[in-house]
Amino acid sequence: MSPSDLIQEFAAAFNRQDIPALLACFTDDAVYHDNFYGRHAGQAGLRQMFERMFREGKDYTWTMHVVVADALRAAAEWSFAYTVSEAIPRSAGRKVRISGMSLFELKGGKIANYREYTDMGLALLQLGFAPDSLTKVLARRLPA
Repeated sequence: MSPSDLIQEFAAAFNRQDIPALLACFTDDAVYHDNFYGRHAGQAGLRQMFERMFREGKDYTWTMHVVVADALRAAAEWSFAYTVSEAIPRSAGRKVRISGMSLFELKGGKIANYREYTDMGLALLQLGFAPDSLTKVLARRLPA
């Protein structure tokens, strides 16, 4: 599978909420840096994160619009949408739509490291965060 195909399969597996297929895209010791869920490592850590994501959201659509890749890394421009589930009562039913970029470090034809970049403030507003809460959350993300 080409690196670009791997990234597209990752998104397709995510949209299907197919955790075994998602995990098959990653190395055993992969690290995943998610803007909302933080850093998770290894197959068990990734499984736990994906299970939580799929409990807290539904109707996922993650579309990789542009993928630039070689054997060692890939970059993808994407759009992402989902509906918050009842597992998050204060935001249940809200639709969230964001766009961003992801960087994938590849090893042996799998994802070894994933990190993403997006407008966290826009996502939090869609989740119903009040401006004062939004300010507090984003301030914690500022570099020291």
